[in-house]
Amino acid sequence: MLGNGGIIKSAMTKRGFKHRRTEDQFTIRGEYARNLQYVYSREYQTRSGLVVDLVYFSADMLSEKLVIGLYRENPTIENGIYENKTRSLDLRKFDSANLESELDRLITPIKDQI
Repeated sequence: MLGNGGIIKSAMTKRGFKHRRTEDQFTIRGEYARNLQYVYSREYQTRSGLVVDLVYFSADMLSEKLVIGLYRENPTIENGIYENKTRSLDLRKFDSANLESELDRLITPIKDQI
């Protein structure tokens, strides 16, 4: 487990996500968990406007799982939430391949009709 320090960062960078200082408010507050979490974001345009994806990573120590949440929204319209879902990965199975698999299931391509 000691050599796994950059697995999450590498997987998120490959998908075009970044951690910015503006995401620190979510890291401190805890949208998906009442404990520590780390947030990555990505913005892009569709025919319907701006779409923001926020991906949360948190550890559920009691269940020994890494909780990964996706919050997809259009912040320019009222009630612009498109998706809000989570997946989890057993910490004993935490490696690059399993993380990539869970992220593929969680972060689905957006339909441009939104």
